[in-house]
Amino acid sequence: MKLRKTALIPLMLASLILLLLASACGSNNGGSGKNDGAAAAGNTGNNAPADANKPDETATNEPANEPAKTDEAPAELTYYYIVYDMPADQQAVEDAINAYIKPKINATVKLKPVMEAGYKDKINTMLAANESFDILWTSNWGGGDYDNKVAKGALLPLDDLLAKTPALKDAIPQVAWDDTRVDGKIYGVPNMQIAAKAEGFAIQKRFIDKYNIDVNGIKSQMDIEPVLKTIHDNEPDIIPIATTSNMFDFGRQYGYAAQGYKLGDPDYKIVDTVDKPEYKTFLDTMRRWYTSGYIYKDAATMKDDQLVSLLNTGKVAVEWNTTMKPGGEIDDKKRFGNNDVVYVRVSEPEFTGVRPTMNAISRTSKNPEKALEFLQLTSTDPTLFNLITFGIQDKHYTVVGDNTIRINQDGGYKGDQGWVFGNVLIGYLKEGQAPDTWERTKQLNETAKRPEVSGFNFNTEPYKTESVNIAAVSEQYGRALNTGAVDPAKVLPKYQEALKKAGVEKQTAEMQKQLDEWLKANGKK
Repeated sequence: MKLRKTALIPLMLASLILLLLASACGSNNGGSGKNDGAAAAGNTGNNAPADANKPDETATNEPANEPAKTDEAPAELTYYYIVYDMPADQQAVEDAINAYIKPKINATVKLKPVMEAGYKDKINTMLAANESFDILWTSNWGGGDYDNKVAKGALLPLDDLLAKTPALKDAIPQVAWDDTRVDGKIYGVPNMQIAAKAEGFAIQKRFIDKYNIDVNGIKSQMDIEPVLKTIHDNEPDIIPIATTSNMFDFGRQYGYAAQGYKLGDPDYKIVDTVDKPEYKTFLDTMRRWYTSGYIYKDAATMKDDQLVSLLNTGKVAVEWNTTMKPGGEIDDKKRFGNNDVVYVRVSEPEFTGVRPTMNAISRTSKNPEKALEFLQLTSTDPTLFNLITFGIQDKHYTVVGDNTIRINQDGGYKGDQGWVFGNVLIGYLKEGQAPDTWERTKQLNETAKRPEVSGFNFNTEPYKTESVNIAAVSEQYGRALNTGAVDPAKVLPKYQEALKKAGVEKQTAEMQKQLDEWLKANGKK
């Protein structure tokens, strides 16, 4: 995943569905799913068994489609997805893709990239107008809004269609398909990538070297404070940390499960984030950091694309990272203004599922079979996957080694968003990534710790109205509190009262009911 990922509306994520990987993408941005520390009770707990990246033995990296029948009328597909940098050479890549796929599936695709900050509104407007289109990127964080779109009937169930695309069905393990299910039905095609989440800090290496920072001494979130102070006191032009909006992360660093209950609690009692005593302590610390000048002054109002631009200047020393994926330091080097970064992990990897990045078919699609054939290719055909991800060889990138490329930063197609399009494990490695990066990714997915309630997903339909109300309240209060921009002694009580009026107690009760039913059905309670 990638920036991803967080779209950083805490209780929106909480009530609609959690993030995990962002970032799972290349880092905690975009792709990792983000949250702003709202109700842990709202987290949907999208977890799946720990072999989700282990492909079926029948899977293949060879192109999956036979040449299309020539007597079929060519279909023109439309594909909407998020970007963080609008590609200047989009048309050339689209033309090359269509020249490649038309003989295979007798279809072409119109690529419709949308800047992440406006993606949710764009898609919702199209859906409200019943506009016809075919494929859309979706997720359990930010503008992806997966559960909500399913609840509104915006996505097409794929179970029957998958029988017509056996190569796609086989290329993605059953456990991953199962993780996408809502009320027993599949609505999303997982983009296979890192599915195990660890948390920690990405720190610019130049500051580690300059100030002899002992990264081995950083074992928790609070251990980063001396580093931030050192940067603040000695580097007046550097921002110690850009944002802390997603650092509480439903209390995962404070002994809570993603679903909101205290780990080890035999009753699995869900506690809303704002009622956790640890949350008040966290807010007091963030307030101290903010008033000390450690946190970026505009963190409370900063959008995802603005965060990307800020990081690209190289003037941010530290970032909270919610993925810590193998080889991710190379992605983050580009994000940090081409400065080397070091990952400092403060938690063990935990399997978090595949919902952070998927593609779905719109209910308004006129060509759902062809749309799924296209997604079959992005999951099984390395040529197409590399083309849509990296562009045209020798124009947008150069091959520099065995399955390894160097992206041309001035070529007009440098987005590098394979986590949006399909199966990154069949794609190129980037210069600097170890040859075994994909093997290590698969191994991490298979061996990461499984959550206590692995396989459980909340159904948000019974509290969808409350989710909307809670999201609005969270937008009003959550990020400002989590970034230390306001005094928690004054604002937290207002936040708590507003959440009660928005229906958080009803939401929490419904989530507890669903969790209890699942626990009993699975012999855990």
